[in-house]
Amino acid sequence: MPGLFVPSIGFNKFFNGAGMRWQFSRRKLLLLWVLYVLFSGSGAVFAQTPTKDEASANPQSRVAAVVLKKVDQLVQQNEQLEKQNHELMAEIESLRQLLAQQTAASPALSKGGSPASANSVVAPADSANKQTAQQSGQTSMPTQGDNDDKTLLPQASQGNNAIFGEFNPGRGFTVGKGEYGELNLSGYMAVRYLNQLPADQSATDHLGRPVPIDPRQDFQFHRVMLFSQGWLFSPKFQYSTFLWTVQDTNQVAVGGALYYDFGKFMNLGAGWNAYPGTLSLQGSHPYWLSYDRVMADEFFRPYFSQGVFAKGNILPRLEYRWMVGNNNSNLDIPAVKLDRDLSEGFAITWLPTTGEFGPRGAFGDYEGHEQLATRFNLAYTHSPEDRQASIGSPAGNTTLRLSDSLNIFDTGALANGVTVEKARYQLLSLGAGMKYHGLFLQGEGYGRRLDNFVADGKLPVGVIRDYGFYVQLGYMLVPKRIELYGATSYIFGQHTQPKEFIVGGNYYPWNTRNARLNIQLINVDHSPVSSTFGFYLGQLRGQVFTIGMTGFY
Repeated sequence: MPGLFVPSIGFNKFFNGAGMRWQFSRRKLLLLWVLYVLFSGSGAVFAQTPTKDEASANPQSRVAAVVLKKVDQLVQQNEQLEKQNHELMAEIESLRQLLAQQTAASPALSKGGSPASANSVVAPADSANKQTAQQSGQTSMPTQGDNDDKTLLPQASQGNNAIFGEFNPGRGFTVGKGEYGELNLSGYMAVRYLNQLPADQSATDHLGRPVPIDPRQDFQFHRVMLFSQGWLFSPKFQYSTFLWTVQDTNQVAVGGALYYDFGKFMNLGAGWNAYPGTLSLQGSHPYWLSYDRVMADEFFRPYFSQGVFAKGNILPRLEYRWMVGNNNSNLDIPAVKLDRDLSEGFAITWLPTTGEFGPRGAFGDYEGHEQLATRFNLAYTHSPEDRQASIGSPAGNTTLRLSDSLNIFDTGALANGVTVEKARYQLLSLGAGMKYHGLFLQGEGYGRRLDNFVADGKLPVGVIRDYGFYVQLGYMLVPKRIELYGATSYIFGQHTQPKEFIVGGNYYPWNTRNARLNIQLINVDHSPVSSTFGFYLGQLRGQVFTIGMTGFY
């Protein structure tokens, strides 16, 4: 009919072109159509033509009644369509929320990833209160999947559970993914101000000889680490590489490892890793109370090398780690200076209450555990060590120090004019920790034995035994924002008994573990640790004040 044809065509065009604005436009078109009918005197409404008597009796009232009836019908239809539209929008919103939940639980599946790749995705640690072993930093799957989703970046990185030391990548950005592999890039940065006081100090070693002390005050872009990780040909065949730099010493190292994931019972790797001899060498970096280790941990711990290693679960809440490698520290040591003796270490970790201890087994209860989380750890390291330099030249091996900070391989460390060429290092450590409602308490004890000395002269001792421990206590004063902590270290050595006391705090400006401002004051007495990149100098007595900012992605 002419009266319906023109408006219906206009309505359809507007509806198809305007999307969700059709309800508002239809009312306008309805009004125009009514006016058109009233003034044109033709159209579909007049198809119901009144009888001659009715029209002659009151034709205007009859026309008005028919038009109003049609208007009422159209209004009812419009109300029904509005109701249907509201129901549709409610259903769409419900689906949107469901998709958001699935995205948080499995980013790879939400973006169309395959089930195989989804199995390798780290579950986001949006709340440690869930307290499930699947979200544990100790038991998380190693690859990152589609973690370049910006909504996931603030969440703590679970990392690769087969990497024990500082070489553990962050969440990062997935820059490439295809049928045959995946590439993810991440990094860690630390900038700091360090002031070791007092500026003028002196000390003597256990033989009464003066020990030089040169306290520092400087700014450093302290550490930069760049990582890549992913998988090749199969999500179970994984890789990681790193560029590791310490600006304080201009030291640069490049390395990596290959891994094969056999499931929860074993993730087997070969390449660079750390001996898991202490809790700080079991994948927790950089989630410590400060951005570096306390004195006792730094003194006793093993180091990094190349070898074969594995991590897995013996029971659901009982984990193991082991490594067999070249020597205690392979960094900056070429193959021609390595001896034929291999080193090894293992650790057993029990998580009895919740089956986890936060992301990566982190120090501090940033997550705010609703249930008491506990961890117990036993570790052993054995390493035959070589001087890695000819007699008469400076020692290449600097990992083994006496309790008065002397390098055991330096000429005269144990006797005047005598140089130790070989020694055996053994370390046994026991650790325990708990987390509850923002409170963190952890302690670790050490027993170290140095023996099997080979020297170019007579030595006064055949065995050196040193013991020590640390205790760290932290509390989230303002959840997700401000953390206060204290710590102490004691070392009971054959020559001296160093100790320290620490107070510090962390400010997390963006409610994430991955960026923080750290302020720390250490009162140290005769430090046995001497390193340029750490907080301590050998035989340092006094205060060490540091301010550091770290970023991890």
